[in-house]
Amino acid sequence: MDWSESKGTLGLGLVAIAGLLFIAIRLNLFTPSGAAVALERLGELWRHYGKFVLYGLCGVAGLGVLRWHNKGVYHAKILNRVAEGPTVHLLPRADWKAILPERVQIWTRMADALPHDEHISFEIGGNEESLSFFLHGSKEGISAALTQFCSEWPGLFRKPSQTDPAQVKEGWVVWWVELEPSSNEFPVLAVAEDPLRAVLIEVNGILGQGRGLVQVIVRRNFGLREKLGQKAFSARDEETSSKGVRAIRQQEAKRYEERASLTYLDVTVRTVGLADTRARAQAIARGLSRAIAASFDGRNPVKPVRQGSDAARVLRREPAKKMGIWSADDLAYLAHLAGSDLIQLAPRLTTAPARYLPADPEMKLDPQVHQTAFLEDAYKG
Repeated sequence: MDWSESKGTLGLGLVAIAGLLFIAIRLNLFTPSGAAVALERLGELWRHYGKFVLYGLCGVAGLGVLRWHNKGVYHAKILNRVAEGPTVHLLPRADWKAILPERVQIWTRMADALPHDEHISFEIGGNEESLSFFLHGSKEGISAALTQFCSEWPGLFRKPSQTDPAQVKEGWVVWWVELEPSSNEFPVLAVAEDPLRAVLIEVNGILGQGRGLVQVIVRRNFGLREKLGQKAFSARDEETSSKGVRAIRQQEAKRYEERASLTYLDVTVRTVGLADTRARAQAIARGLSRAIAASFDGRNPVKPVRQGSDAARVLRREPAKKMGIWSADDLAYLAHLAGSDLIQLAPRLTTAPARYLPADPEMKLDPQVHQTAFLEDAYKG
């Protein structure tokens, strides 16, 4: 909290303290006789009304516990609904042109399409043998997401996934690393032309008994835009006699206003290693996390904040309790489908089957022009 935000809180605190001091002086609480009289009055009030105070406190506490319980049940239902939902295999077409991340609008679309408070997981997984894109979410979430993905990339081929990319083979172990931007108020700027390029190269290079997986778990954010707008108003309204400070505050207000106009999402970026040994799984997960971190600017670095070996967290697509905040435009650099340029870098990437084309007109049979006969009749003739 900066000084402009804390001034109001500090002022209210000083007013409350002054009010308490005024009451104490009026009741002579700073003298022995006044304190004794006040304690006697409080004791008498407690004897008459103490039980009602206790009932009220118990009621308030009960309501707080009930609200906390209901909130936990609500979020548990969402987690279960997403965990039990389908996984869809996304297959880009090999004849697509290169996809430019700065033109991708999928996450702006998704922010308005997803069910309220629900998340969805966009995933890239595989190894040297195969590499694929996936979507996982609730039935309703997947239906809404596929509408937006097909609008963003016409001709996208999709089908139910035969295997869950987050499922751990028997005898294998899991290691995951979660990454977040250092600040939620500054842009997450890519230093690479396309950060997805580094992810695909890293996954495509996994050899032997191991697989890599990147989960980008996304949910609509509702609070940051309002917070940025308040910061913009505070910066513009701050009174100062210094022209230099005033100019700086105007620049800050403009930056906050520009950021407040964007769409924001709560995001958990999780890199996962699945392998026959713990050391191999850790190497895969950390290698993927380094590839992502190196693709973004150091002014607001994307860095590892948590890691662990809980396989259920990966399989259920559970978001972190504290999710990072990305703008839809910034997230598009990391989470998008591949065009022909990236397919060339990762030749094992599964793509759509050949596009269906109608038969050539010369190959069509016109009964009014052509004569037909059964094969046996032709032989008799």
